[in-house]
Amino acid sequence: MLPRVALAGLFLLAATTGMVDATAYLGLGRVFTANMTGNVLLLGFSTTTRPGGYADSAVLYGSLAALLAFVAGALLGALAAGRRDADPRPRAGFGLEWLLLAAGTGLLFDGGATTGAVRYLVLVLFGLSMGVQIATVRRMGVPDVNTTVLTTVLAGLASDVVSVAGRPARAGRRLATVACLFLGAAAGAALEQQQPRWSAVGALAVLTVGVALMARSGLLQAAPQADPPAGPSAGTVGGASR
Repeated sequence: MLPRVALAGLFLLAATTGMVDATAYLGLGRVFTANMTGNVLLLGFSTTTRPGGYADSAVLYGSLAALLAFVAGALLGALAAGRRDADPRPRAGFGLEWLLLAAGTGLLFDGGATTGAVRYLVLVLFGLSMGVQIATVRRMGVPDVNTTVLTTVLAGLASDVVSVAGRPARAGRRLATVACLFLGAAAGAALEQQQPRWSAVGALAVLTVGVALMARSGLLQAAPQADPPAGPSAGTVGGASR
């Protein structure tokens, strides 16, 4: 079983995701940098020119930039965190994520970073960081703690209530992940009301604490501390799409 401090660190990564998306969506022009289902939908909405539609070049190009950056970040994260035939390197993955998120946060201290070319650069850096996070956590192989994808978490939890007669395994950690992403989004929205930079700073601080807790617990050592499988619907972190 994973120690509680390790789970707390993973839950803080989910809160980081909520804060980063709050920064991007509310402060950088209605674009997600972790929720790629949202970006695909925004790209689809952007194809219409009907009144009240999303035929907005800032949304269209911002969503596309974040989507491509997220995919590139997942590739970089997979390389940094280690191949399946080698020892995992989660420290390297989280270090890369921290640097990318810090670079994007630093740019937000430029007064014009929420518009123009710098906005796209911030979106790319945030998308890269979130892609790195999901690839790194996925490489760690911890079941039922998904720091960015919640649709399958909720669906799996609901279906397990039926399939295992109301006693789904690890229900607490699944619900805690959802709650932490919600709380991160709420905190990010509150900070973003002051300035987008402050919600990004908050996300960076939460990420730092989360990684520190995982390191203290030993979860970031070469050998992952995976729990045994819980059933057919229990997946690994980051293993499914929204």
